[in-house]
Amino acid sequence: MLIDSVEWLGHSGFRVSAARTTIYIDPYRVAKDAVPADLILVTHGHYDHFSPQDLERLSGPDTTVVAPAPVAERLSGQVRSIAPGEVLELGRIDVRGIAAYNTSKRDPSGNPFHPREAGWVGYELRVGGERLYHSGDTDVIPEMDQVVGVDVALLAVSGTYVMTPGEAAEAARRIQPRVAVPMHWGDDIGTRADAESFADLAPVPVRIMDKASG
Repeated sequence: MLIDSVEWLGHSGFRVSAARTTIYIDPYRVAKDAVPADLILVTHGHYDHFSPQDLERLSGPDTTVVAPAPVAERLSGQVRSIAPGEVLELGRIDVRGIAAYNTSKRDPSGNPFHPREAGWVGYELRVGGERLYHSGDTDVIPEMDQVVGVDVALLAVSGTYVMTPGEAAEAARRIQPRVAVPMHWGDDIGTRADAESFADLAPVPVRIMDKASG
């Protein structure tokens, strides 16, 4: 099962080892001896999701990095730009950009922390007949209907900049994944209590992951 190939690296970072491919999503503060990446997906340009130091640490000559255009244009090497709704076929992996933006989380000036017009994304991965969704930094939005029935949904739960536990539970209700994993909590923002609250509220099976050591 795909869920057994998923490791949480802290915050919104994950490693997925499937289809003979090592995939990282939003790697941030990864271990110095972390397994090199075949594919790295970056959801948006905030420092805790787009970490050039971590990308350099994980990348080799054959590593492909996928990111929204404002991030992709800051990188060199095998870089692919992606926009919401766009699909990239990358060997054994299909990657689709899913819109990710705020509708209610705003800064003191009233501007969304993650504006829709920025073109930032979450991701849907199709791997070996299974589907994984990483929400990116977002509120509950209509575009989540595009990933209904995924096998694994990685959902931000810490509030402030992303969904609260209750809102993430509503996202899980809409998406109906086989299993949901809370993220965007831990060292920087949010607590295990947020993850546990989400697990209590979500109408689907939930797996709260411990941070991987490497």
